[in-house]
Amino acid sequence: MVQKADFTSEEWNNIMIAPQMAAIYITLSSPSGLFSSLKEMMSFPKLIAEEEAAPSGNALVKAVVEEIKAMTERKEKLPMPAMSRDAEEIRTQCIRTFRTLDVLLREKATDEADGYKRWVYKAAVNSAEASKEGGFLGFGGVLVSEAESEALKEIAGALYIAV
Repeated sequence: MVQKADFTSEEWNNIMIAPQMAAIYITLSSPSGLFSSLKEMMSFPKLIAEEEAAPSGNALVKAVVEEIKAMTERKEKLPMPAMSRDAEEIRTQCIRTFRTLDVLLREKATDEADGYKRWVYKAAVNSAEASKEGGFLGFGGVLVSEAESEALKEIAGALYIAV
């Protein structure tokens, strides 16, 4: 069973930030108003709650959820990397994070790799579905925009998962 001690601190940080990077990627793919963007970025706690309510059985997901809960109790923030102010550079950094994660998990967490990468992808889906795109005052619009759908495909490709 894989656990935090199986990784260097840099590797563990990459594992920890991947779901949040997925939400960032989605938010940047289809910029909407402030309220919608906040809802998309705040989808991460929903991912944690879903895992607690219906555990996936993935040891790595469980270890990350436990670590995030412990960090929350200690009022610590996720160890996010320094980011550019340029949206395209941030998107590139996110894709690099996903590709690095894929390689890392295939090398060190073979049994948990697919399930963890799918959990990261679920973070992106939750973000995409957090707020309707288009419409007016909550009427009309679509749950997932074309740009978000394309971003979801890009994330799946970078994680080397079929969806």
